[in-house]
Amino acid sequence: MKNSVYPFVLFCLAVMLASSCKKDNNVSTPSEYTPIVTTLAVNNIGTTTAISGGIVLSDSGSAVTTRGVCWSTSPNPTITGSKTIDGSGLGSFTSNLTGLTANITYHIRAYATSAKGTGYGNDISFATHDVVNLNIETVNIPAGTFTMGSPLTEHDRYYNEAQHQVTLSAFKMSKYEITNAQFAAFLNSEGIGSDGIYAAGAYPTQVLIYSSSGSYDFGLNYSAGQWVPAVSCDNRPVVYVTWYGAAAFAAFAGGSLPTEAQWEYACRAGTTTPFNTGDCLSNTQANYDWGHPYNTCTNSNTNYPNATQAVGSYAPNAFGLYDMHGNVWEWCNDWYGDYATDPQTNPTGPVQGHYRVVRGCSWDLVAMLCRSAFRNYGNPMGNSNAFGFRIVFPQ
Repeated sequence: MKNSVYPFVLFCLAVMLASSCKKDNNVSTPSEYTPIVTTLAVNNIGTTTAISGGIVLSDSGSAVTTRGVCWSTSPNPTITGSKTIDGSGLGSFTSNLTGLTANITYHIRAYATSAKGTGYGNDISFATHDVVNLNIETVNIPAGTFTMGSPLTEHDRYYNEAQHQVTLSAFKMSKYEITNAQFAAFLNSEGIGSDGIYAAGAYPTQVLIYSSSGSYDFGLNYSAGQWVPAVSCDNRPVVYVTWYGAAAFAAFAGGSLPTEAQWEYACRAGTTTPFNTGDCLSNTQANYDWGHPYNTCTNSNTNYPNATQAVGSYAPNAFGLYDMHGNVWEWCNDWYGDYATDPQTNPTGPVQGHYRVVRGCSWDLVAMLCRSAFRNYGNPMGNSNAFGFRIVFPQ
């Protein structure tokens, strides 16, 4: 009896061992079969964004189908939580982290997945920046209907100012042009470097701002790892900013750039004259080239400042908005194009184009270009010592 049982027991043990060697999908693949990946340093850290990435060093014999980074507030995050997907295969990759929370410490790891499983890189921790108070003062702009453009009788009018009726919903607008100090706070909070590129933003390949320099150094400069206003220029309007920079700041602040219609309506503040100051714009009312007043108007001082001035240096219009004439051109959201001549409600301009609208004129140009109806445009990638902006919010 003993001899007949023993072979049977050996047989059973052999079957059990063979069974245990079969692949069990519920058991993790040994790490030597998964891809080998390392995590890159975290940079461009902002309040809600950051940039990292990784390098897939080896696929361990099975092609990498997905790679990226994963993160959480606990060490050694996995792909079951928040993650990016940044291509496939071997080599290095960049990952843009979005949707983070301000002033929180996160852990991040690069990962690479193949048919054999997921391999993880080293754990790196970082802290997002605290929320920045931009101190943007706004005024309420009431809903209303106005005639946009200029009448045929307006002196020095341009062909592209065709009059048409526009109805707008109420909105809020920044009382002043956005300043150097406010824009620097945005750039520094988002970790934007000397190249002015916001890789984690909506326009990751576009330059937001260029450094100020030379005779017209009244903008921002990059120094010791921070953007700082030129000496005594904290409260002057930011300049050398591209349309992408203006739009990125507006989004960061929770608003948007004004439409061209919103801008003209806000500038006019109920007036129908060439300026919101009437038929003339004097040297005491705006910062422009005082040596060239409008039409038959005259100025008591023709020696104009030849530079931007601190926002709010002149009296506001009837809506309480400052510097709607002169100081700096202000980027609008619209693509530049011909007006529609039929009545419009909350128009947003052409759906595409090559140039973005700028309005309001600047410190270095003549009064006729400061008219409420005057339209200008710029390459959205361009910059100038006379281009700035203000922003709007829903009411």
